Amino acid sequence: MIKDVMVRLDGTVADEVRLAAVNVIADLFDSQVIGLFLNILPVVFAAEDGVGAIGAAELLRIARETGDEREAKLRDRLNRLQRPVELRRFDTVSGETVAEREARAADTFVALRPNGAPQEPEHLVETVLFGSGRHLVLLPHRRPAKIAFERIVLAWNGSRESARALAEALPYMHKAKEVTVVVVDDEPPVDLKAAVGDDAVTHLKHHEINVILHRVRMRDSDVGRTLIAEARHLEANLIVMGAYGRSRVSEWLLGGATSTLLHKAPIPLLIAH
Repeated sequence: MIKDVMVRLDGTVADEVRLAAVNVIADLFDSQVIGLFLNILPVVFAAEDGVGAIGAAELLRIARETGDEREAKLRDRLNRLQRPVELRRFDTVSGETVAEREARAADTFVALRPNGAPQEPEHLVETVLFGSGRHLVLLPHRRPAKIAFERIVLAWNGSRESARALAEALPYMHKAKEVTVVVVDDEPPVDLKAAVGDDAVTHLKHHEINVILHRVRMRDSDVGRTLIAEARHLEANLIVMGAYGRSRVSEWLLGGATSTLLHKAPIPLLIAH
């Protein structure tokens, strides 16, 4: 079950999109909400920047006071959810490792889809995705008219990553009205490939989940775009998929479908690695 929902908050209007989804998840599972406020401090090198030690201290003081103001507003906003809430504030020069660490002790981490907008740093999302061991629920930047998790599409190819996503999404699937396992074929399936998806359907039926299998041909050599098109066709309101990729020092290498869904999913995306 989903008993604690962590959400990144930054004191901007984007919080309303995040909290709208958090409220739905918390209502669905009777969960506690944990707000994560990363108050990013300026990196100041007095000798190089020419600001002097006093100037550097002043910049840090202003950053912390601004953080105090935002923290007060965030506490007020969280209290209006009328459910158990907690706000965790961290003053840090880089929030990525903090978010990764904090997310490990929550059932889910809610954020916006990274698409170049400053509200959701791409590397922060990817660090949590690949380093926390938890699933993320990523949202489009524009708040949907209705947020629900009634019709779920599970992207399945029999891989470890898709198995992780299935396991993480089970609580949502138990609450859903319809679950569709979607298998994307790049050519007419033969032999063992023709049976891909049957195992996931059988497993979900063992969990007494109402599920069907839907096989589709890949469009324009793009698995991600094919999944988005099928989700629209099925009128889904949640896509579930495994994240493919690996880290190399400070650079993330994402699989093609992962990158497409991460940046372009038009509905909420549950993603796990």
